Amino acid sequence: MKVNKTHLAAVALVAAVTLLSACEKKTTTVSDTPSGSTSATSSTTTVAPSQAASNAMSATASAMDKAGDAAGDAMITGKVKTLLLADTDVKGLKIDVDTQNGIVSLNGTADTAGHSDKATTIAKGVDGVKSVDNKLTVKP
Repeated sequence: MKVNKTHLAAVALVAAVTLLSACEKKTTTVSDTPSGSTSATSSTTTVAPSQAASNAMSATASAMDKAGDAAGDAMITGKVKTLLLADTDVKGLKIDVDTQNGIVSLNGTADTAGHSDKATTIAKGVDGVKSVDNKLTVKP
């Protein structure tokens, strides 16, 4: 997922709408009757404004974290793929690299078990990689 200004603007818009929707609304009605004046006040509040602000900030932070995680995963994938392509033993064009939450998955083929192991070692050496799931098959 690519994080861009449109995504960030959408998150800001959701936060603003949440803040505005939680404002307290009070209505006071005064009626003159033969027996005197009466007044009635009604108040509608679903969430206190300070709680709405807290909720909006939390939702915004969560969205930003998810966007940041996706961007981080994309960076890890790019770094691993670049290093695999640069290595003379590992056939990087035959290896698909996917990253989710810092876990790198290697799919495709390797010429030898040693090359498969080297691909795992290369991936593990990239900053941000939590673990590597090597699903490479060794060509007979």
